[in-house]
Amino acid sequence: MVGLAASPFPQVTLRPEQQRALAYRSGPLGIAAVPGSGKTFILELLIADLILNRGIPPERIGVFTYMRSARGNLISRINQRLQEAGYPERFTQAFTLHSLSLRVLREAPGLWEELSILEGYEQERLLSRLCRAWLAHHTHLWEPLIPPDDSHQKVVRNRTRFRRSFQQMVQAVISTAKNLRLGPEQIPADREGYLGWAAPLYAAYQAELRRLGKLDYDDLGWQAVELIERDPVLRQQVQSWYDYLFEDEAQDSSPLQEELLRLLSQRAGNLVRVGDPNQSIMGTFTTAEPRLFRAFCQANPRVVLEESSRSAPQILELANRLVDWVNQKHPIPALRTALAPQHIRPATAGGQNPPASEGQVEFRRVAGSPEEELQEVTRWALAAAQAFPDQTVAILVTTNELGGKALDYLRELGAERVIDLLRGNPSQRRVLLQLKGIIDWLAQPTVPARLAAAVDHLADWAGIPRLELGPMLNWIRASLPERLLFPQFGEAPTLPDSPSWQSLGRLLCTLASWLRAGRSPWAEALNVIVQSLYRKPEELFVGHYVIDQLEQVLGSLPEVDWQEIAQEFQVILDRHLNNLPSEIFAFDPEPGSITVATLHRAKGLEWDQVFIPQVSAYEFPAQHGERPVGLKFLEDVDMKAEALAQLRQLSPRRYWELQANSPTEQAFLDLAAERLRLLYVGITRSKRRLTLSVSSQSPYGKEQSASLAFRVLSRPSEAS
Repeated sequence: MVGLAASPFPQVTLRPEQQRALAYRSGPLGIAAVPGSGKTFILELLIADLILNRGIPPERIGVFTYMRSARGNLISRINQRLQEAGYPERFTQAFTLHSLSLRVLREAPGLWEELSILEGYEQERLLSRLCRAWLAHHTHLWEPLIPPDDSHQKVVRNRTRFRRSFQQMVQAVISTAKNLRLGPEQIPADREGYLGWAAPLYAAYQAELRRLGKLDYDDLGWQAVELIERDPVLRQQVQSWYDYLFEDEAQDSSPLQEELLRLLSQRAGNLVRVGDPNQSIMGTFTTAEPRLFRAFCQANPRVVLEESSRSAPQILELANRLVDWVNQKHPIPALRTALAPQHIRPATAGGQNPPASEGQVEFRRVAGSPEEELQEVTRWALAAAQAFPDQTVAILVTTNELGGKALDYLRELGAERVIDLLRGNPSQRRVLLQLKGIIDWLAQPTVPARLAAAVDHLADWAGIPRLELGPMLNWIRASLPERLLFPQFGEAPTLPDSPSWQSLGRLLCTLASWLRAGRSPWAEALNVIVQSLYRKPEELFVGHYVIDQLEQVLGSLPEVDWQEIAQEFQVILDRHLNNLPSEIFAFDPEPGSITVATLHRAKGLEWDQVFIPQVSAYEFPAQHGERPVGLKFLEDVDMKAEALAQLRQLSPRRYWELQANSPTEQAFLDLAAERLRLLYVGITRSKRRLTLSVSSQSPYGKEQSASLAFRVLSRPSEAS
């Protein structure tokens, strides 16, 4: 199967290992691809080859993708190749776990014909309500865990942190239980520890789903797998759908996706899984299990795409030294498997690497705080963009909070071409800015500038062309807001008789109705605004997520004023939007621009020059004491890790093995391993120049160390 064969696409120049992958005929195959090796390109060629050269109908080929955006991109690329070859049909069978599960359920007779799905924002609100109620009725269990303190403010802050961590633990327990196919009834009622706290909430959550007649997204995969296993007629039917199955981003596969892949490919046995085990960085946020793809590659034929044309030799050499050091010399033996032992080699065909003369790697230590370091980094990035106007520049940070500060510093420096990839896709950002404009105006409704800003944010929604907006905003700034919003109390303003100005009049009427609704409890008023503005599920999710976040901090008391809400919204906007779903669509930065993104969101992207600040021992730990997990006042106990470890012990399916003496220690190993892979991802985003930096002080003014990886890699002799 893996012998070299003539290229099925003579016009395409292929590297040797790409030719081996395209020689695939049947059976299971793992394709492990290093960054920049053309993983999606090979997947596209393999599928096009099956259709064009081997006569497999497009509808007989199915592809799992991790995100909806990846699905659209892959379908587009395959169909472009089919169209260029003059093939008359289109390829359409790419799907996510949830969309394929939904299809399976709809094939089942009776019960599943009318399905109603609990959207993400609805789940957040339901869990928030259930957790608040449980915590209110069980203060005797958790209040003793909050340490007494002279500062009332600190006690309140610790209570808030506990409530947030508690809900995150409950949500993780529910999602993981469903991935392990464990219902609430399979968790003993007398279970001790944090799982015992989460168990009744899981039961209450499922009871509420039944009352609503809904399934959540984790239910879809679980129920689909259960139905296929139980019903031989349905199993035969779904196994007849595809002769070949492919999985993209296989390093992010979950236990449920693994089971569904196994069942669907059982008849034909033709399963190709493509991914990079060293770019598995989603386990902290999702039910992804990075060990699954590695185990598949070890148990089946495998091709490694080792050649990459993305980066200059210095970048490739640094990434390879990181892999070697982790594999051979990491001080914690259990972490020596965090990175797969695969090197990146320069490309021999199909594009050339940037020359060594354009490559550069720097390690910089900055005296001072992380903020001072970040100010330095933004100056370096701006200087790089000005010195190399034909290149792209990125600042890749560990948290949205750091990224927000980087954006502020770039604005202070006068940087004009800045791209913000911190908080999800542009539509999410638009929703957030619209809500911010409205809340800021409600805080000071008599200020003309606030009303003008709200209209500016809502112009697109109201159908006002941007080219005609300037005179309108100037008119609003020169007018009394109460006269514009409530003309019945004075002389009504006369608006020009044009469609755009009439649209402005309707928008002002809407704003007046929201101002009247603002006399209701603030959460109700915001809900009215969200329901008025949005129809798409993803927009509603963002709107209701914001309301829930505000309620967690402010409560739903009517006496909270809009100025407090505006201040807290800004805090949420800056720091607490990590749970928002994020998909980056067709991102292609222009030369001369500076992108600010988290390392997680940078996966799959590339820039000519990359700056990675805060490569500290805390952010990229190598020893247990460098990064305590869990809440400090719980004596370094990780509530989520402890509950999930108890849960996994109840599962007959062993997807996870304990490598440490306790679940909390295991949580540290998992986090440290993922951070090593995150550093690897950051390094391999750079095409030409890479700068890693660290500050001498922590955010709390104490002395801090660079990460051990930083120290080792900055001295090449120690890494070899």
